[in-house]
Amino acid sequence: MQEELDVQLKAWVNEVQELAYDIEDSIDAFMAHVEQNPDVPLGIKGFMSTKIQKLKKLLCHRKFVGKFLDFKNRVVEANERRRRYEVDECTSITTTSDLIVDPRLPALYSGFDELVGIGGPMDCIIKLLANQADSDSSTLQLKVVSIVGCGETRHGEDLNGFATSSTGDWYLIIIDDIWSISDWNIVKSAFPDNNLRSRIIATTRIMDVAKSCSYNLQCYVHTIQPLNHQDSSRLFIKRIFPSGCGIPQHLKEVSNAILKRCGGLPLAILIIAGLLASKSTRKDEWEAVHNSVGSEMDQNHTLKGFRKILMLSFYDLPHDLKTCFLYLSIFPEDDLIVRENLVWKWIAEGFIRKEHGKRRDQVAERYFNDLINRNMIQAVGVRYSGNIYGCRVHDLVLDIIKSLSAEINFVTVMDNKSDRSFPMKIRRLSLQASNLEDQEMQKLVSSQSHIRSFIMFSDFKQAPDLVNLYALRVLDLSKCSCLENSHIKCLISLFQLRYLSLPCRITELPEQIGNLQHLEVLNISCCQIKRLPESIVKLGKLMCLHVASGVKLPDEIGRMQTLQELESISIPCNSVKLVEEIGKLTRLRRLAVETGITVELGDQEVRYREMLVSSLRLHIKNYIYLVPKWTKMLSSLVRLCLSVTGIEEGDIHVLKGIPTLLSLRLELKKPPQQRLVIGSEGFKYLNELQFFCSYSAMPLRFAPGAMPELHRLRLEFQARETMSMYGDYDFGIQHLSGIRDIRVEIKAEIGCFSRDTDIESKAAKDAITGACIIHPNCPVFNVQLSVTMIYIPKERAQLIGLQSATNEVNGGMEGTFIAYGNTISYRPS
Repeated sequence: MQEELDVQLKAWVNEVQELAYDIEDSIDAFMAHVEQNPDVPLGIKGFMSTKIQKLKKLLCHRKFVGKFLDFKNRVVEANERRRRYEVDECTSITTTSDLIVDPRLPALYSGFDELVGIGGPMDCIIKLLANQADSDSSTLQLKVVSIVGCGETRHGEDLNGFATSSTGDWYLIIIDDIWSISDWNIVKSAFPDNNLRSRIIATTRIMDVAKSCSYNLQCYVHTIQPLNHQDSSRLFIKRIFPSGCGIPQHLKEVSNAILKRCGGLPLAILIIAGLLASKSTRKDEWEAVHNSVGSEMDQNHTLKGFRKILMLSFYDLPHDLKTCFLYLSIFPEDDLIVRENLVWKWIAEGFIRKEHGKRRDQVAERYFNDLINRNMIQAVGVRYSGNIYGCRVHDLVLDIIKSLSAEINFVTVMDNKSDRSFPMKIRRLSLQASNLEDQEMQKLVSSQSHIRSFIMFSDFKQAPDLVNLYALRVLDLSKCSCLENSHIKCLISLFQLRYLSLPCRITELPEQIGNLQHLEVLNISCCQIKRLPESIVKLGKLMCLHVASGVKLPDEIGRMQTLQELESISIPCNSVKLVEEIGKLTRLRRLAVETGITVELGDQEVRYREMLVSSLRLHIKNYIYLVPKWTKMLSSLVRLCLSVTGIEEGDIHVLKGIPTLLSLRLELKKPPQQRLVIGSEGFKYLNELQFFCSYSAMPLRFAPGAMPELHRLRLEFQARETMSMYGDYDFGIQHLSGIRDIRVEIKAEIGCFSRDTDIESKAAKDAITGACIIHPNCPVFNVQLSVTMIYIPKERAQLIGLQSATNEVNGGMEGTFIAYGNTISYRPS
């Protein structure tokens, strides 16, 4: 297995890489010049213009010839150094079949009761928070419990920043990952000691910081310990052998040796297990992994040992996957990286090779899943289609790949920790520093013409100057709120641009946007753009077009034959021409549509159906009278959102007729007189159901065998109306055999809140909670009660005080009241 390169070899590799970058940039610049085809006027003026253009091209060719000769000499010199260094050329091409997310992955995101090694620490922290041994007076004082330990001793999701909970003027606050005593000194003054048993939990990696939390507050420190051998084994086995069969006898000895070297560090165990999960169960392969880890972990639990384990997994990656993994260093710590955005950035950077019979986005998805399966990145959220929504990079992993990336000048990160020393040629720039002056930012950006990826994660008063970034391929300014129309006029000269994402203040695109002939992704979904320039249809390589609702599309959008994703567009009910144009987009795989259809379409229905039948998503925004019968013709539809005035059994049969439906969202105004019973017919693959009856009764009841693949259920209804119409709160949740996640919001009638309403709402909550508890799947569930009252004027609430107003209405029942303008919202406790 390949080991880390020595210093001399690293220097040679970096030299060759920079040479490759320079050659590619020059070729791209040359091709951009050659491909320019300015409009030529007629007559003698046109003749002269043509001659001048030819002369310019000739001079340009001579200029590039000189550059390419220089490159040739640099290549020869690099080859000579290779021979002197006795570098053996080794190329490893690893191919893998199409990867989906590993079925073993759910074992890592199991229920609370299946987490490994948290029972003892949890009990200890609870005792510190309560500490019944304290005197009566001291228990009333503000108490801080510090949890200290290096990040690699944690596993699962981090606490992520700042969380609060309060009941009455007492509070519980969690502050995650404090890095310095000065940081603690800044925030502690915000938490007064009001002698109401308030508690703070602070996590840190530094013992001195943990101790500093005491100051004049009661402080208790809990030190996170590595997992014991039993818990380490459970975590290790669950990752590689989730079926419960355990480790084969011939691998037990080497498994114990590997676990010993992991030293009880959960992240190290997960990473090494992810590596072994990708290999066979041959003993020699496992022994090779054990021998490669080294002995650092036997001696200490420092980052050096953890780095060894991570690097082992890194060097086991195929070459292209190494590049994709290093690109993750461009994102900030704890950032939620959306999968779709990431894979399109990989494609725009040229990291994804073409494979026969596969689209590049399919190959990129496989790379993403491979990193998930190897535990190199942490999955976040599983969508209705089974895809992972996004990922996070563990902060220790991020530290290491940022270090690797900086060594080879792959990504330059400017954050608050940067020492402001940068390479001569920045290839990829990530601006994350909140303490960077605008002038310093402008100077940096304007002096770097070789930047290929430029992403801003922090905002500035002034927008960056993009004029000289001719090599730019990825430009993500979606978080740069200072950017205005005048700042993006120069975009039309960035001929190499592949990925473009713009922020909210942009109201129009340059008319010459069609000049960006290499553009593949255009995301303006957050912008205030009302129409797209007609020239956009000239973007011959555009695959993804994401716009905001209401944007007027060009008349000839059907010419954009490379489009694969188009969302979220609005189709007026009288725009048959636009429907026909969209129908010409034969490569379209994902279409998000908002339409103003309010009635059946009559003679125009067939023409609409011809377009919609090939769509993958449909969102009818306005309320319609009933479910359109033509929806059952949408044989490829996977997600459907409908807002309907009423619904009957026949409408359910229409929806059952969509065989590919994975996600269904229904908003209902008026419930039917009889309950809608969902049986075993239809909805065979439905994964997610959202049924909202915010102002009425919930008509659904699930019969045995209903929706066998349903994993997520969201319900919203009024308790009193449901009891009045149907007599109970039995929705048949127990019959949903595949259910994993249940979220319910129970609302009271607007303007009619009373103690009886409160009792009914709580009865509904108890019934649903009981059904969730006894369900054999033990699903995650959250059942909430809420009441909104709009008949209390804002002036009266101010006059008599919020508490008095709410007491006057509900007779002093316990709960939380919040005023929003003219509305007071009540959530029972």
